[in-house]
Amino acid sequence: MRWDRLFADLEGAAIDEHADERDALADDLREEQWGALGWTDLLGGPDVRLDVAGLGEIGGRVAGVGDVLLVEDAGRRVIVMPEAVTAVSGRDGRAAAAPPTARTRRQVARAVRDAGVEVRVVRRDGRAVEGSIVAVGADFVQVAAGERRVSLPWAWIAALVQR
Repeated sequence: MRWDRLFADLEGAAIDEHADERDALADDLREEQWGALGWTDLLGGPDVRLDVAGLGEIGGRVAGVGDVLLVEDAGRRVIVMPEAVTAVSGRDGRAAAAPPTARTRRQVARAVRDAGVEVRVVRRDGRAVEGSIVAVGADFVQVAAGERRVSLPWAWIAALVQR
């Protein structure tokens, strides 16, 4: 009887040790997967919420990730500068990656200019300029706002919102 109890105890200890090792390995694997992700890898899925400096929270589907984030929400398109994003939230905290875009912010701004679309250029401090993009420089966008032309450095732009 004592031998049976001893072997049962040893077998139970071995099973417990194996379970602990398996759980530790699973934790390490999960940590490694999270450690390989960047925040832009969390932008896939139908309903991602972005908190953007100066603009506030926007949501929808991220249609492209690259030099700019292309966000579509209820028929409205928003071009967001990645460095203006202060938080990302979604349903499960991790979604599939959004499709990449090779278009640069200058290419996107020129496309908006060429389309003649009215935009609201939101600065990171929350102030905005509304009008048409008339010029795209190396480090700025120029907007015709009424009778004035306002040049806005990319470093201060949070988003271009289609009106």
